[in-house]
Amino acid sequence: MKTEEVTNYLLRLTEAKLVLMKDLLKVTTEQSRILQTDEVEMLDSLIQQKQVIIEKINVLDKEFAEKYEMLKKELGVANLQELEGEAAESFKDLKEKIEKVIEVIEEIHLLDHANTEKIKENIAAAKKNIKTIKTGKKAVSGYNSTYNEGHSIFMDKKK
Repeated sequence: MKTEEVTNYLLRLTEAKLVLMKDLLKVTTEQSRILQTDEVEMLDSLIQQKQVIIEKINVLDKEFAEKYEMLKKELGVANLQELEGEAAESFKDLKEKIEKVIEVIEEIHLLDHANTEKIKENIAAAKKNIKTIKTGKKAVSGYNSTYNEGHSIFMDKKK
């Protein structure tokens, strides 16, 4: 494969990844919205959607890494950023697309972090509710139980 063909292929892979990353951002944003409401039943569905998108991204990343390594060997460099002049210009579009992907990844990371914190808060609140319910059950069971009345026996110990 020619350098130009590989570069174009890498560009197409990066564009496809950008589309998938934007889809992932939408799902993560929806996940954040749901965590603010009581519609947690939908959370599982969104997590499955995210997993499908992530698997597609992993396929693209694997293909990208293989072609990127091939291109570096072909050009005889350890990193494409080492290229200067005309050679560097041909990778300008690719670099810009990669920067856009990184921006979206950072956005997703921030949202995921906020979502994780919200989930931890929800779990803590649920634990507190369960503890309150258990305490209430103990109190109710104490009032509802029938007392075991044993017959008293008095012994007269006169000698």
